[in-house]
Amino acid sequence: MTAEPQEAPAGHAPRIKKLRREELLSVAARLFCEKSYLSTTMDEIASELGVTKPALYYYIKTKHELLYEICESAINQLMDGVREIDGSTGEAVSKLRSLVRWHVNMFSRSGDIINVYLADEGALEPEKRDHIRSLSREYETIYRRIIYQAMEEGAFRELNVAMTVRAITGMCNWLASWYRTEGQMSADEIADIFLDILIDGCANRSAA
Repeated sequence: MTAEPQEAPAGHAPRIKKLRREELLSVAARLFCEKSYLSTTMDEIASELGVTKPALYYYIKTKHELLYEICESAINQLMDGVREIDGSTGEAVSKLRSLVRWHVNMFSRSGDIINVYLADEGALEPEKRDHIRSLSREYETIYRRIIYQAMEEGAFRELNVAMTVRAITGMCNWLASWYRTEGQMSADEIADIFLDILIDGCANRSAA
């Protein structure tokens, strides 16, 4: 890796810059998790990347901007899958299974970025924090709609939908803090356990 940013060949600048930015976000998120967002310096991020501090500022202007991009990356990745599942056809329980699987798998792959988002989103400037939280509210709204749909279809009993969604999201979100790829269970196996608890706990027994 060179110490200074290089001019990209004509026609390739977007791709090269995107790859560099993904590395920047990944390294910064790891350091924020290890040392905390407040304690990590731009000098430490530059050193970890193997670049000078002026080179780092070519890509990002402030640590606060870096935090926002990490949070935005996390919630956008999550919402890309959630919106696709929400727009698909099928019964509500099938959609819910897909949502939980997507949530668990995405969080298991992006632990540092997710953990920074969950822990430090509150440190964002109000306008940027409001934007991130509006996406979080959209995410919860989709979950609530699908739970209501499952109740209307007779698959789920009458539930406190808001509390049910909080239970689902809490269960899935917490995974990012303890999941390890070298652990005994894969993300899919963990998702199966979560789904067994969820589907069985919400099932409408009178419909059987």
